[in-house]
Amino acid sequence: MKEHDLIESTTATSRQWLHELMLELGLPDEEAGRAMHALRAGLHAIRDRLPTTAAVHLGAQLPTLVRGIYYDGFRLANGAAKVKTRAEMIQCVQRELEPDMRLSAPAVLQVVIAQLRKHVSRGEIDKVIATLPGPIAELWT
Repeated sequence: MKEHDLIESTTATSRQWLHELMLELGLPDEEAGRAMHALRAGLHAIRDRLPTTAAVHLGAQLPTLVRGIYYDGFRLANGAAKVKTRAEMIQCVQRELEPDMRLSAPAVLQVVIAQLRKHVSRGEIDKVIATLPGPIAELWT
């Protein structure tokens, strides 16, 4: 595949992810920036809850541009064990969404999880779920 084709392909795939997220959140086309912010908030909450190895394996299955959003600000010591409940997970999303309080953190988290379930291999999703405490794993089913 030529370099130009690769760039076009990953751009199209990333746009598709964003478009699907916008549809699910009910955001109009002119609010793509808010949708990108929501995608970032959901991905970071998920990434930061996972053990490092699981976070890296999940990141490897994301489209290149989405992977860049996912890894933005990533630290090896992410404190995954600190988040044990659904409420704490939703708070992680809410912190990332601030100061934009127009988006619902629970809705953002559910839509991002749905995106991952749709686009990431079943085996990888099963591995992610296996690393999570029960109340958070339930968000994935």
